[in-house]
Amino acid sequence: MPHLTAVADQLIAADLPVIFLGTCILLDIIRAIKRRYADCVVKAKELHTAVTVLPIQCSLVASHLVRHEWGVHEPELLAEASRHLGAIEEQSGLFHDACGVFAIVPGFARANYAGHGMAEQLRDLSRELLSCGIEVDADDECSGRAINRVIYNIPPSKKGGEAKDCTILEEYLAVCRRLHAEGFARKRVFYVDRNVNPGHFRGQK
Repeated sequence: MPHLTAVADQLIAADLPVIFLGTCILLDIIRAIKRRYADCVVKAKELHTAVTVLPIQCSLVASHLVRHEWGVHEPELLAEASRHLGAIEEQSGLFHDACGVFAIVPGFARANYAGHGMAEQLRDLSRELLSCGIEVDADDECSGRAINRVIYNIPPSKKGGEAKDCTILEEYLAVCRRLHAEGFARKRVFYVDRNVNPGHFRGQK
């Protein structure tokens, strides 16, 4: 994993707008259907296209902690997504059974939500976005500043901790400070919103 200085150097060389990925935005892709996140999957696919299809529109950065947290939560969220698709398929079947009782013709076939590997495809899209990110290695100074945020409840810290979120933020701020010092003029976006439009970066300075 590259040190934050090496990450900044890579970003400067690429000379593209930068998106700093948070853990939740990646995990939201896996749980998008269950939690009814409108356009989440569409926007995630657009972002993936923006960083993989020429001309590349932006660079992604992911803290080592984002990768770790994604790995911790991925199995449970994949299982949750699979269960949800199975449940709505079962509900659809019950609806069709009731239609048969009342001689109602619903006009559409029984659902097969669980039979298309959708949960796995959502997981794969999330993982591919993570793999596109330049990973930032741990940094002692950033860890120290993160602990200071926890001690004094400075956002994103709240009472009770959030040390990981603080560390991720401090690592990203450190990269941005390096970029600023080198005169990097491209946009830098933290913790991308689910509704981000990658096309917004096209041609931006």
